[in-house]
Amino acid sequence: MARTMPGVRLVAAALVAAGGLGCGGASAPATSPAVAPTAAATPSAVVEVPLPAAASEAALLDAVFRVDVERAEVVFDVYPADRRVQAQAAVTFRMRPGQTRPIFHLEAARSPGLSLRLNGETLDPARASDVRLLTYAGSGQLSLELQRDLAAGTLHRLEAGYPLPFTDAGGRYFTDVNDIDGRGNETLFPALNTPHELAHHVLVLRVHAAEPYVAVGSGRLTPRIAGDVQEWVLDTGREVAAYTVMFHLAPARSHAVAERRIGDVEVRVLAPIGGVSAEEAFGTLEPWLAELGTALGPFPMPNGLDVVLTQGGGGMEYYGATTTSLRALRHEVFHMYYACSTVARTYRDSWWDEAITMWYELSTDATFAAIAEDFRSDMVSGRSAVAVGFDRRAYDQGARIIQALAVETGGRARMVAFLRDLHRRRSFDPFTTWDLADEFAAWSGSDVHERFQRWLYQSPGAAAATPSASDWRHRVDLTLPIP
Repeated sequence: MARTMPGVRLVAAALVAAGGLGCGGASAPATSPAVAPTAAATPSAVVEVPLPAAASEAALLDAVFRVDVERAEVVFDVYPADRRVQAQAAVTFRMRPGQTRPIFHLEAARSPGLSLRLNGETLDPARASDVRLLTYAGSGQLSLELQRDLAAGTLHRLEAGYPLPFTDAGGRYFTDVNDIDGRGNETLFPALNTPHELAHHVLVLRVHAAEPYVAVGSGRLTPRIAGDVQEWVLDTGREVAAYTVMFHLAPARSHAVAERRIGDVEVRVLAPIGGVSAEEAFGTLEPWLAELGTALGPFPMPNGLDVVLTQGGGGMEYYGATTTSLRALRHEVFHMYYACSTVARTYRDSWWDEAITMWYELSTDATFAAIAEDFRSDMVSGRSAVAVGFDRRAYDQGARIIQALAVETGGRARMVAFLRDLHRRRSFDPFTTWDLADEFAAWSGSDVHERFQRWLYQSPGAAAATPSASDWRHRVDLTLPIP
């Protein structure tokens, strides 16, 4: 059922008034405010438009993404018995330089149950003078353009109410991000689906069910008594990319949470009952977290690590969390350093966080070969700066490019030292592929710009993208064990 926006205002205001800026300190009403349903409206058709002309990549990103999100507050009311979810979101933002008309990414923009308010004004999603749905050519991303010109230098507020699908037969509700495909959390709330957009996120998860539920997520979830409703607050505690925010709600009949302190890291594992066990995950994590701490520095997420353990398949990394199999666990936890805290500027730059993660594991083999000097590809240049997803060659040829840098700088230990220093200085400071080349040159004294041009920016077809042997790593399999 769609809800009117006064209810959204009340929920969001309660979050702010109760101290939502503190990690784990957000608050919201014990029950959602009573609101009347709105009439369903048919959304506008999606229009494909050309990319704006821009003199630089930075100008292009400003022209396409247009806003800087400061804070996203979302309340999810989950009704497992009715197989439905109702979301209410409030997003605080500023316009980027030279921009006036805001854009957000939101899959629910296609929903006839969507309701919107911008700075207190109700907008009709079906009226062309209020809302336009568009996609930029080559981006692969649905954009919700609000047809109001907003002033620069001041905060603005978008409020949205919308239904969400509930498809899991086991009664679970969870995030399902895939950065290869470029699918982010715009499937759940208004966001900008790009790695460099960092914002503070506060999510309230409310399960309306008699049976008990358990939950894990980014930034650690704080349970709260809310009458007959089971409620948790997720507060990232700092600005992070929207696509790295994770939560997972599951019935206690099918999943259990185990906690353990490993060194300085609080670890929580949500494991399926009767399947792969939390003890197996702890056994993998104890030596791995110790090794990463020595190699790359202290664990970068202050509230520890939450793991959703799956029966098989690969995994997906999030800020302070992962949904993963045992097989992919080490890989996903390495991403806490490179991907979730050392952040790529655009999706096409994300080749290097995947390549670095693969290289760290593969380079323990002394026979792991560097990329050939004459290798040529369009691994980066073949993608638009605003496109979703990244090139699968990052796993294989990308890792060998990092090996070439390691050889250049004197071996694996020296390359690890560079990565440790880079993480220390550039955490949550998004950077591009050319920035990586600059950083490596400044640290090592070796100029790799010409080789990067050849290896990553050559003409299309120089080395065709082929299925990677490591693609399994991002195929998350949430199938429950058979009783």
